[in-house]
Amino acid sequence: MESRRERTLHNILIEGGTVVDGTGSLGKPLDVAIDGAKIARLCKRSEARGAMKIDATGLIVCPGFIDIHSHSEFQLLANPFAESKIRQGVTTELVGNCGSSPAPAIGVARKELEGYAELAEVRLDWVTMDEYLLRLSNLKTSVNVATLVGASTLRQCIIGNSNIKAGEDELARMNQLLADAILQGGFGLSSGLIYVPGFFASTEELVSLASTSASLGGFYASHIRGEGRTLIKAVEEAIRIGREAHSRVEISHHKACGRPSWGTVGRTIAMIEEAREQGVDVSFDVYPYTASCTYLDTLLQPWAREGSKEEILERIRDSQTRERIIHEFVTPTESMEDAVTDTGWENINVMGFSSDLYKRFDNNTIAQIAEAIGKDPAETTLDILVEENLRAIAVFHEMDEDDVVKVISHPLAAIGSDGEAEAPYGPSGKHATHPRAYGTFPRALRRYVLDKKLVPLEEMIRRMTSWPAERIGLQDRGVLASGMAADIVAFDPEKIRDLATYEDSHRYPEGIEYVIVNGAVTIDHGEHTKERAGQVLRHKPSIA
Repeated sequence: MESRRERTLHNILIEGGTVVDGTGSLGKPLDVAIDGAKIARLCKRSEARGAMKIDATGLIVCPGFIDIHSHSEFQLLANPFAESKIRQGVTTELVGNCGSSPAPAIGVARKELEGYAELAEVRLDWVTMDEYLLRLSNLKTSVNVATLVGASTLRQCIIGNSNIKAGEDELARMNQLLADAILQGGFGLSSGLIYVPGFFASTEELVSLASTSASLGGFYASHIRGEGRTLIKAVEEAIRIGREAHSRVEISHHKACGRPSWGTVGRTIAMIEEAREQGVDVSFDVYPYTASCTYLDTLLQPWAREGSKEEILERIRDSQTRERIIHEFVTPTESMEDAVTDTGWENINVMGFSSDLYKRFDNNTIAQIAEAIGKDPAETTLDILVEENLRAIAVFHEMDEDDVVKVISHPLAAIGSDGEAEAPYGPSGKHATHPRAYGTFPRALRRYVLDKKLVPLEEMIRRMTSWPAERIGLQDRGVLASGMAADIVAFDPEKIRDLATYEDSHRYPEGIEYVIVNGAVTIDHGEHTKERAGQVLRHKPSIA
């Protein structure tokens, strides 16, 4: 006679699959029972019944993937279905990375954020972090969303984009804004130190902010001060901030950019391992591509990017200043991070054009555009920046596959897309994008697990689930176990693969058969059901 427990009818039963629970343990032939938004239990075959049954025969059933490094703050407002992320198995996104967060939105920060909102074709109608999170919550998205608080955003709120040192009063006000935002739900502090105004923040300023974050249980994620010629010093700074602020540290999208720096990640990983032995809780995330993507204006040295957009454009238009900028493009020094000679004009693809003058060149390299219009590549770059009002995006083919292998193979690595939730339609579908927005997680599984066999399947899934959950501080996600949130992916290990390429970037992956978010089936047989069961995840501060 069946026991009362065995006769329980659950809302959903995922049966017949191989369960990989996210802890790194070997997969097991188990069924997963779901009641409401939670996992009820994992059970042996035929031990449970489901009002709805999902046949996972031949599939891997694992926790929903957690994208520890995302930039979907405004894109989720434009398209709450989060198409490119949910279709690759992402059920939770951490936004607010690289020093820029959606709130607080005051002063110069508000003007900056209004620019991002305009690009996404949404309205900025909030000021505080609480108001932004309420906006997301009321809208309802297909993925869960958590956020960091950007150090650059805080600086813009109080100081603007000027290259000046924060005084005691200014730093106190930045810390207060940070504390308020974390108390309202932020999971910690992020910095973007190659961008203005992050570049102008001293190490001491960052230690102060990271200390406030850590005192409330938050962590520090950093797009460090250099990923090329200054990579070693930049990692040293990140470790120092963690040590002095008593904060856990996440080095964002760890890599070495530019041929002269290839191979350096071996040394930086050794530095990170040594720091951990000394008690500094530092780790890193990575995306499985050899190209980065950011704004084209990062080719300008920081002095040229200081101040307002109007001031930057005035410098570019001024003939004398333009000569200096062009000289620095092609004259690298050890202290200069983004000299074009380390990458090459032929390896920089530009996209996101809005002007009729350049739209036909979407996703062409600067070298190709320059040849087509009969101009020097450096002059062409500056002309594009002026014509596009500094909004052009660029993909930089500047990393070495051996370095990607070294980083992604390390047990400290978490997988993060560094991409936005996009779709082939709507605002994001108007121009090419980096394929990582559509393919990061399937690519990591296909390329480095199933094809190259560099990382065991269970271990790679851990780096996409429980490990990022631990780094962020998400206690009820990232593992398949009774009582955990029912964020679940079922994928076909024979079919899973990324299809988005640099040439054809808006393509969904294959092999993701089912995605469940908080107990709601959101991807069914590879198609979006239009469910929007994602939750806004708010950090619950702990006072150190």
